[in-house]
Amino acid sequence: MSNAVGAELVLGTGALDLWVADVQDIFPAIMDVARCFKTTVVTTNDAARLPGAEHYAYDHHHSNIEDTEKLARKIVTRAIESFANRRDVPVFIPPYEVTADVGFNAENIAEEFNGFDAFVDALKSGQIKGMVNIVGCNNPRVIYERAVVDIADELIKNNILLFTNGCASFPLLKLGYCSKDGASKAGKSLQEFLCGKLPPVWHVGECVDNTRVSTVLAGIAQAAGKDIKDMPYAFTSPEWSNEKGLDAALAFRMFGIDSYHCVEPPVQGSTNVENFLKHDTKDMLSSVITVNTDPKALAKQIIAGIEEKRRKLGWD
Repeated sequence: MSNAVGAELVLGTGALDLWVADVQDIFPAIMDVARCFKTTVVTTNDAARLPGAEHYAYDHHHSNIEDTEKLARKIVTRAIESFANRRDVPVFIPPYEVTADVGFNAENIAEEFNGFDAFVDALKSGQIKGMVNIVGCNNPRVIYERAVVDIADELIKNNILLFTNGCASFPLLKLGYCSKDGASKAGKSLQEFLCGKLPPVWHVGECVDNTRVSTVLAGIAQAAGKDIKDMPYAFTSPEWSNEKGLDAALAFRMFGIDSYHCVEPPVQGSTNVENFLKHDTKDMLSSVITVNTDPKALAKQIIAGIEEKRRKLGWD
């Protein structure tokens, strides 16, 4: 079980016959590790290629969308061929298992709780202090996965329910935050809401599944009769490292939800862009970016932001 920064570790198990990289996982060491284990590497994006990899171009603007099945079959065929050529490669998969509840979405959450009113009541009473989407890629500029765990720890202790997906979810999955036993790490009132049946961190899917969280948050806001920007919500991608992470943060901030990070956004090339993202969106979107390289201090800022929204709602 690994995310983007741990990609070479997955290859190092020797278990993979073929590795497909699209716009991510284009890391310099991939080819070196793949050669050690005779793993075939295929890239599909013309702007993200690896020296020595086989390249089957797939246009994201859909100019060759009719070739989708043909390219997929070609990749599967190469995997079968690679399997036959790798019978002498030793495989070691660490004997480590985790238990996790995954697959949360607006539909099954609403079904489980008979709508969103239960969340409104819990938020108003303070049983749930707020809700935070903790996501984003990993970043080699900071200690691997540490920021994600430190922030999650602090938030659930303060009775904040978390959603997660993609790379940031992996440390939370591995360390038990996404299992019902993980509720023991949470504050007392959040534990009571979870009733011993649900985890304190709800896993919604891959890194492109942020929309599932926004749908849930919008549903709860609607049930409360409030604008989503006024609700005690926050977005954090502690270790973000690429343009997709920036886009995800901006998407939530377009709802008026503040975003929090432990790494500066890669926009220092333009003072205007940096000021726009960090400050100027307050009037336009009712939200801003906050960056603090100390994860625990950032968590306290998230909590303070949520408490401020609760005060404005009169939910204290």
